[in-house]
Amino acid sequence: MKEIKKYQIIAFTILIISGCSKENIKPDFVDIPVVEGYLHAGQPIEIKVSRQVPYSNDAIFSSENLDSLSINIFDGNLNYELLSVGEGKYTNINLNINQLNSFRLDFFYNDLPIVSETTVPKKPENFLSSRNNIYVSDDIFTTNEPSEIDFSWENSDDSYYFILIENIELNPTPIFENDNLSNINKLFKITPTLSDSYSMNTRRFSYYGNHRIILFHINSDLAALYEESDNTSQNISNPSSEINNAFGIFTGINSDTLYLQVEPQ
Repeated sequence: MKEIKKYQIIAFTILIISGCSKENIKPDFVDIPVVEGYLHAGQPIEIKVSRQVPYSNDAIFSSENLDSLSINIFDGNLNYELLSVGEGKYTNINLNINQLNSFRLDFFYNDLPIVSETTVPKKPENFLSSRNNIYVSDDIFTTNEPSEIDFSWENSDDSYYFILIENIELNPTPIFENDNLSNINKLFKITPTLSDSYSMNTRRFSYYGNHRIILFHINSDLAALYEESDNTSQNISNPSSEINNAFGIFTGINSDTLYLQVEPQ
């Protein structure tokens, strides 16, 4: 479970950096925080608070200590105070994140109330793959067997899903020997979708070996942030946020995992 959380954070932090860590460019800079909070069902909570990255050297920050904030999470009538673990990160091992539970984030920063609410989606149901193993040739002119692989799941309420694929070999073998290894990513993600299936060309894989396929059930706020980070025309001076008086995201997620073996053809 820890590994899933690790790679979930890697993937989603890209969205935060690209969509929320920049100052909203106005004549008067206001020091409001950037919040990263992914409430992943079955995993410990971690909230990270950081400062904006200003474009102007004239920006004046408050005296707030990022490791001394009083951050509370409400689960119904239960209140959990989060403890600082350094680097602006906060946690509480007594807080259980269960699917369909609703949570509220509450703290003050620079004399402003930082408030947000979210609900943890249910775990993906009937997550299936058309194959447990595929065969990929190192010759681009040879057709792979199969040429495509299909993933499917239940989505009766038309909610958002997000696929993350990662090679989990310690020393993976690249499919193409002449590839620049520094440019090959062991992990890649599929754009959030409202669909109940996804088909991908097997040529997208860069390594042989075992792969973890994680299907995340996500809320619309995370899907919107992803779309903004992928949209080069998005005005970065106005990133969306559903957190009062803060940039960033506070959202519930859930996931299920399959494994796929990629073998030489």
